[in-house]
Amino acid sequence: MTFTQDIFGSFVEMISTVTLMNLFNQEYLRNKIRLISACIVISVIVAILDLLETPSLSLLYYVIMITILSIAINRNTFQILFELVFASAFLTFIEYILAVIFYKIQGIESLTFISVCIQLVITFTICASLGFNSKLQIKFQLLYENYKDECYLIGSTLFCFSMIEVFLWKSNNEMVLGQSAIISAYTAIWFALCIYLLKKLIENRRQKENIHLHEQYMETTENLLDSLYSDKHDFNKHLQAILGMCQFQQSEEAVKEIQRYIEALQEKSSNKKKSAVSFNTGNGVVNALLYSKAKEAEKREVQLFHFPSGIFPVFPCEQYELVQIIGNLLDNAFEYVEGLEKEQRIVVLFIGEQENQKQIEVRNTYCEEKNRTISISQTAKLGERRGYGLKNVRAIASKYHGKLNIFQEENEFVVEVLF
Repeated sequence: MTFTQDIFGSFVEMISTVTLMNLFNQEYLRNKIRLISACIVISVIVAILDLLETPSLSLLYYVIMITILSIAINRNTFQILFELVFASAFLTFIEYILAVIFYKIQGIESLTFISVCIQLVITFTICASLGFNSKLQIKFQLLYENYKDECYLIGSTLFCFSMIEVFLWKSNNEMVLGQSAIISAYTAIWFALCIYLLKKLIENRRQKENIHLHEQYMETTENLLDSLYSDKHDFNKHLQAILGMCQFQQSEEAVKEIQRYIEALQEKSSNKKKSAVSFNTGNGVVNALLYSKAKEAEKREVQLFHFPSGIFPVFPCEQYELVQIIGNLLDNAFEYVEGLEKEQRIVVLFIGEQENQKQIEVRNTYCEEKNRTISISQTAKLGERRGYGLKNVRAIASKYHGKLNIFQEENEFVVEVLF
């Protein structure tokens, strides 16, 4: 191909790659002018390097892509690296399949510029249909956010294999097409093994998360038992104190003292109940989470209340996903009210059913003055953390066809998840 044709081909490939990377994050396509400019620059540099006809320069292409994309797009270089690696591996796979199909149909004519352009258009169409699919974006981002390490491992493995195929293609594309049956078989086996490995890694991660949840549950059970034994011990002391009043005081004075003593105990017990979270939700794992969050709220001097609704709803999501939802919503609420006066630091959790819908609702005090006085840097920092947690909650809700609603109700900020 000529220099101009090479630039065109590299540009279409670059746009297709970034469109696939849009599955990971929508930042890539937010500023389209900067993106197109970056792709043009990358395409020109790649075309110049192709004039050298050195297959070993393939890795240099990716260094250039990562550098220019990190400048053009407001995203971490490390994330761009692995997202580009994953998208490039998938793009190489598509291009290889199309090259083999066209070679079987057209023979050597499949390597002409017109035939290559048709393949590039088909490649871009496939990438665009995947990259702009909102439902696929949600599922993909949920998988990516929860299992980044596993995705990095599989992406790197696929990338290394695709680099071998690219090297062979640039060295002798006719040989690659001629041995397409053997190469396709190895490619299919490699991809199948990678998918199987990813599946096993995700299963292992979920097992570890479930074990961690049960460990939290056991810790909560032990703490509750310790609390019961402590109450029993205190109860015996109170009985001894009342018995002493009866033995060493006159009957009328003893009755009055006992009455005052019991009223003081009742007031203490009532205050303790008001400040404590009810752990009897009907779900052991959620009980454990609420226990740990109650301890955290106590340290932050936040009043956390939970209103039980009777029977715990059967949510469609996994236990660990349910913990992620409740945990993220409570963390966001704690973070907001922590900047308020102590008497305003109130967070309320409701888990139940409303109008045949499973509901998780978190309310916290909303102070308009705080939003006015908070600094720009604090707002950015808070927004980033709250946004990250809510993004995970929204992804889980969407996965099970649920809804995430955020609204203000008088002096309260409300976030609810409905299934």
